[in-house]
Amino acid sequence: MGRRHSIAARKASWDAAKSRIYSIIGKKIQIAAKLGADWKMNPALEMILDKARYYGLPREVIDKAVLKWSGQLEGEHLEEIMYEWYGPAGTALLIKTITSNTNRSAASVKTLLGKHWWSLGLPNSVARQFTETGIIILDGITHSEQKGGKIVDSVLPWNQEKLEEDLLNLPIEDFSQEDGKVIVQTSPAHFLQVKKDIEKLGYHITEADLQYLANNMVTLNDEDMQRFVKLLDAIEGDEDVDMVWHNVEL
Repeated sequence: MGRRHSIAARKASWDAAKSRIYSIIGKKIQIAAKLGADWKMNPALEMILDKARYYGLPREVIDKAVLKWSGQLEGEHLEEIMYEWYGPAGTALLIKTITSNTNRSAASVKTLLGKHWWSLGLPNSVARQFTETGIIILDGITHSEQKGGKIVDSVLPWNQEKLEEDLLNLPIEDFSQEDGKVIVQTSPAHFLQVKKDIEKLGYHITEADLQYLANNMVTLNDEDMQRFVKLLDAIEGDEDVDMVWHNVEL
């Protein structure tokens, strides 16, 4: 339950900072597009464009990112860097940054974590405690109808029995329900195809991405939990931080 709960908690924290999310997604579009401008031939670009749609990214933000990677607008040289950190009581963090200045990003992360008594881990020493997993979150059935000459989309409740049958017929690893939503887990290899199949079945997806889920969770006492939550908020507030994964039971 802890792994799934951490997904929802992390999603909620991102919902509270839309403008920052728009900036990060714009950067990720630029990075993904380096592998090819045609999203039909570039799974990474297709995935991030879908993410932009899930978050309601304004068209001008997407267009600006497109202009940058196409060379029509001056852009920055962006890199993705993963940091691995150990903390008290067996806690572990994976922090992915997207930055145009690796020195600035590294200094910022190291200073922040150092203040909270965290230690930099050797490459893969922390990552091996996590499993990369496709996460697809559903909240209902997509329904479209014509009203006043316009097509209006809405989300309707699903039939529980049919939902379970549909999901079990797909190559998924697991699924669970939480706060009125269904969280589907897939292998990275099956992620894109499962997402497409779920959309074809008419289900409404609110989020789909590759995440790192901890293989084992740790529980903190009240004092350490308060410190950890403050640290998490500070890290997620850094302009270069894309995603944060951890093994703490929230």
